[in-house]
Amino acid sequence: MPERNVVPPKVMEQIYDDHGKNYQNWNQELQDLFDPTISARQLNPPVASKIRVEKNKQFHYHMAKDVCGANPDHTRVEEMRAIGWDFATTDDVEMENDFTVKNRHKQTGFSNEIRNGDLRLMKIPLQRWREKRKAENVAAFQMAYPQAFAATGRPMSSADGIAPALRNKLITDAGELGDFESRFTNENTSVLKVPMPNKET
Repeated sequence: MPERNVVPPKVMEQIYDDHGKNYQNWNQELQDLFDPTISARQLNPPVASKIRVEKNKQFHYHMAKDVCGANPDHTRVEEMRAIGWDFATTDDVEMENDFTVKNRHKQTGFSNEIRNGDLRLMKIPLQRWREKRKAENVAAFQMAYPQAFAATGRPMSSADGIAPALRNKLITDAGELGDFESRFTNENTSVLKVPMPNKET
């Protein structure tokens, strides 16, 4: 990471070209760039819902909609609780901003209400979260590389065709196809020929 107090030489050359070498004639911000008594330090407040420390790494954490106030609506968090989510507690996490921890116990400091406005911190066992993510990734791959699936969930074969009760046969060898064609009749056999891809291309 570059040193925050160091101005790149190319930038210094450009400043000298644009503003001259008389330091006193520069505007205040340019003077501050070269003032050794001023450190380059950010003044960005931390994100309100940011977790500083995950004490319990057996869970995945997520801020969910939980409306409070005059017209409360807890539908979303209750739906999530019905499928395995629960409220995160101070035993699970340490928040970047302490104001997000509501209704702390005066003696123990414990709270199970960590919120930022109408968002409440929820948790779910990490294994369950990984299962959810796997299901999403599998679905994504199936959409990216679609193929038909039979009722069993396996890729469809010729036996899963329009008339699965009829005999089906898949032939990939040209010699075997010639032998097969010499024995069938148009009255009782249908043949679908699909060109094989050129292996050299």
